Amino acid sequence: MKFAIISAGEGSRLAQEGISDPKPLVRINGKPMIDRLLELFMDCGAQSIVVIINNEVEATKSHLAALQKKYPLEVVIQTTAGSMESFYNLKPYLEGGKFCLTTVDTIFRESEFKAYIRKFKEASEDGYMAVTDYIDDEKPLYLSTDESLTITGYHNQPDASTNYISGGIYCLTPSCLDTLERCMNQGMLRMRQFQKALVEEGKLLKAFPFSKILDVDHADDIAKAEKFLQTSFEVLGVQRGSEYSPNKESNDARIFRLVKERLEEKGVAVQVVTERELQESDLYAPFVFSMARREESLRVFDKLEQQGAYILNAPSGIRNCGRKEMAEKLGEAGIPLPESLFMETDSSWEDDSSVSYPCWIKKGDGYAQTKEDVCFVNNAGEAEHVFADLRNRQIASALIYEHLEGDLIKFYGVGTDFFYWYYPSLHESKFGLEAINGKAKGYTFDEKKLIDHCAKAAASLHLSVFGGDAVISPEGEIRIIDFNDWPSFGPCQGEAAKAIAQLVLDKMNGNGK
Repeated sequence: MKFAIISAGEGSRLAQEGISDPKPLVRINGKPMIDRLLELFMDCGAQSIVVIINNEVEATKSHLAALQKKYPLEVVIQTTAGSMESFYNLKPYLEGGKFCLTTVDTIFRESEFKAYIRKFKEASEDGYMAVTDYIDDEKPLYLSTDESLTITGYHNQPDASTNYISGGIYCLTPSCLDTLERCMNQGMLRMRQFQKALVEEGKLLKAFPFSKILDVDHADDIAKAEKFLQTSFEVLGVQRGSEYSPNKESNDARIFRLVKERLEEKGVAVQVVTERELQESDLYAPFVFSMARREESLRVFDKLEQQGAYILNAPSGIRNCGRKEMAEKLGEAGIPLPESLFMETDSSWEDDSSVSYPCWIKKGDGYAQTKEDVCFVNNAGEAEHVFADLRNRQIASALIYEHLEGDLIKFYGVGTDFFYWYYPSLHESKFGLEAINGKAKGYTFDEKKLIDHCAKAAASLHLSVFGGDAVISPEGEIRIIDFNDWPSFGPCQGEAAKAIAQLVLDKMNGNGK
């Protein structure tokens, strides 16, 4: 793949504000901007790189002449009237294959850029355009997209359809060079005119969201760029909000810490944040391991996934662990479950003959956070009391499922390589509800079938790190009664942490499943 840099501007604003270096040689965190781009392009497998500079700055010419000994670099020296004319002067070097074009002063995170290039190399579209919802541009070019991030238009002013602005980085195929030729023949000079023309001519363009893209136009942009780049990490770990660790906060914190330590032992740099810090800070990493469950956190993860980040567990998996979503997906996957139904909490029990006692009632809108969110009831009176409490707490729905007699077991899994189960009647529990089934009798069952059920359930829910509960009948029948994302792994935390860390490492090494 080919890469190109437009660096033909004079950098007059920087000079007026006391910056003596020509723009390509302005240092960000100690490295000239053009050096940073060349190194990054080589990391992305550049076959060739071409840069255009103006004919006025000898320091830039000398610097690039030295770099030509190190990189497959062509230098075009030409003073131009605008960015599109600069692009046009690079056209002969870009024909015949996919290429990426950017300006020398565009600042972005390297991990995001690498994900962007990987995505484009696999793409069949005419182009992938770097975009961002961070606006720090004097005259931003807005764009609209559909749900699949196909670009539907470019706009000088924002409206209800514009969620992003152009980031000034363009991954294009040779077909787009024909549009460039036509734009030049019509006397156009600006890249925004070229971008609009691509859409008008029916080119298929995809938007690739970056967390931030900055331009170094003013002296104070240098410090801003340096601070921004220092908030990028190889791996980001997101802790779970304490409200989702009832009576298990220390155990959840310990398994999280152990995963972090296992990664660091392998030389991986890990930045740890809370859910609140994730939501309030502008952080990015190409790999994330997370115990987060808040919807606000999941929306951040949605954006990171669009940028090509790997999230363990995926936000879709966390959402699938809602009571209703889970019951539907596990049922569709053929997982053996207890008989169950959903009811609105304003329903009356008096005439409901579909419920058999004893049974279990769980709040229907998510995870159990208090003991009252999961209740065992023996009759309609107790059930109505539970419903009244749910109504008072403004919980609109409930899951009712049959009580199963038999041995209660807990299980934990990581990917397809780690599985552990045990009888919780001999261990400390979250709310003490395991006592309902009594001490385990050790009924014989097919352990391989349990593992198969759990692997199938995890796949249907999009979970890689999971846990749950099952009941084994006296005849050895297995039924799953609960399934959830990233448990505390109580009795097997050390082994589980190694397996979770290995999942992340496998993804980082490009051989994850």
